[in-house]
Amino acid sequence: MPHFPMRWSETWRVLAYTAAIALAFIVLGRFEMTLFSALGADNALARGDGSASADAALAHAAEQVAAQSREALDRVPGQRLAAFRIGYDLGYASAFIGSYAMSAPAVQAKARVIGAKHLDIAGRLAEPIGLAGLTELPVHNPKEYVALNERFEADENGVAAVIEKRLSLAHRHLYLLGAQLGGEASTVESSGGELTQPPVALIRRHATLAGVDPALWLPLAVQPPGETPAQTLVRYRSGLTALGTDLAARDAGSAPAR
Repeated sequence: MPHFPMRWSETWRVLAYTAAIALAFIVLGRFEMTLFSALGADNALARGDGSASADAALAHAAEQVAAQSREALDRVPGQRLAAFRIGYDLGYASAFIGSYAMSAPAVQAKARVIGAKHLDIAGRLAEPIGLAGLTELPVHNPKEYVALNERFEADENGVAAVIEKRLSLAHRHLYLLGAQLGGEASTVESSGGELTQPPVALIRRHATLAGVDPALWLPLAVQPPGETPAQTLVRYRSGLTALGTDLAARDAGSAPAR
């Protein structure tokens, strides 16, 4: 993957000199999220070390999603991996292309070439379920970039609703899980493992509601203390491979339902 050393400095320089009050709140939000992570609160949240009533409510909701989606999940192929990869590649492309939105046109063009590869994968997987013309969530300013996670959650592009209608509610959550992990993968990969800010609560929620074993998603949401950038890359890549392998096995009917 090409190295664009000026990307992050350009982005934060724009943030620093933008006068809009809204962007000040975004920067504050980023600081709070970083502090939250530094204190280890996000790791505790990922493991469910929070409100017992909230954990119970999430578990109950997961049972309901499984019941509503059982017929679709029992089909072979089950299309779990397809739903996940559509989200992953859209999330990756949106975050990667969007992170260069404030860069020079030539740099933006190079970023779009890489993002287009992910969009092509998502597009080919989406065609069988009636989704055409998929593109990244556009980013025109830092505010839109920082809000990418929330924009996927709000289903700005309508893809989650179509996946739920054509497949199931569980597949919708796999798609949204993929979108969140894809955005994080873009950050991890393009920074060489130096930067990691997983949306822990969203990863946990969608993985749980989609019936993904915690052993598969926890490595993608929890950073071990003292981990080096190289170890972060290995952990993330290995975690994604393990999750994809598990989803493929379930699609083929060769793994027991959870």
